[in-house]
Amino acid sequence: MSDIAKVDKKTYDYLIEEPPERWKRSCSPRRRYNLLTTNIIESMNSVLLEARELPILIMMDFIQVKLQRWFDERRNEAEGTFYDVSCWVEEELKKKIDLAFTFNVFPVDSWPSRVEEEGITFLVDLNKRTCDCFQFQFDELPCIHAIAAIEKRNIKKSNFCSHWYLKESWMKTFERQIHHVGHTDSWIVPESVKSQIVKPPDFKVPPGRRQKKRHIPTTESSKITFKYGRCRRIDHNRTSCIYSPTVHQFSRKHRE
Repeated sequence: MSDIAKVDKKTYDYLIEEPPERWKRSCSPRRRYNLLTTNIIESMNSVLLEARELPILIMMDFIQVKLQRWFDERRNEAEGTFYDVSCWVEEELKKKIDLAFTFNVFPVDSWPSRVEEEGITFLVDLNKRTCDCFQFQFDELPCIHAIAAIEKRNIKKSNFCSHWYLKESWMKTFERQIHHVGHTDSWIVPESVKSQIVKPPDFKVPPGRRQKKRHIPTTESSKITFKYGRCRRIDHNRTSCIYSPTVHQFSRKHRE
């Protein structure tokens, strides 16, 4: 925070005025799906890379068809699952079961339990959905200690998951349908809209080739990998390849 104050005092004052749980990850009361995205537009840019070169109406049709197909596929996937929670949550819970069976569970009352893991005791309260490891509260999913207490009582694990992880919430996300707008002749456009004159934006096209991909900042690691087509191995090219039967004249193997 002191470094931020040195660079921009206004930003520092703005952050101090807001509660820390809004901008500080460690102060967040919960964490859903363990996924943090900065902007959904960045995720859509790669999908619409080719469509951005099309005329505006054709591009909108492309987006409509793409979203319609996505909603239909995800709706069918949600309806076809036999779990009470989403498939991702079910897999996460299964990963913890084997480890949970190695713990010693001592029920204290109807809901509280003591769970021992390698000599360390954790208090789990299934009614309050809390655990001393705090993973139960953060993820809003049963942690390995909570799963051990749940299996001891032979209760469904989905009863202790947040409603955001349930199958009903998954289906509700994609319950709406995306319909085609139809031909322009069938549109009912109000006169107030027809009377408006929309001029093209006052924009001057800069010289040079148009940029299609965003610049990767130095703080973000690049995921681009290079693969030599002859040997099918990554992170090198033909001049540094030592696996190809045909050695390049400037390769390291040839020099040796």
